[in-house]
Amino acid sequence: MNEVDALFATLRQAADPQTVDRIERVVTHGSDRDLNRINVLAFADKHHLDEEKTIAAFLHAARIGAFDMTWNVLCPGCGGVLDTGATLKTVDQETYQC
Repeated sequence: MNEVDALFATLRQAADPQTVDRIERVVTHGSDRDLNRINVLAFADKHHLDEEKTIAAFLHAARIGAFDMTWNVLCPGCGGVLDTGATLKTVDQETYQC
């Protein structure tokens, strides 16, 4: 069993199997673009999955190391990324300008 198989076997124990199957399909067959900056709600909508189960699956996937979770601060005017952090504690609204 390779590392990816082990991660998804672990994820299946904690998350909705249908959601895990969709995530695994994207990881194994998707392009780099498909795996960069995944919007979990858009992913759920695109694959006709329950939003809460999809959020839970991605959170579990991040906990076991299948994904890195970061938070982007977006400019409300242009949509550009103003800052990125590993936690929401790093967000300091007074310091961001576009």
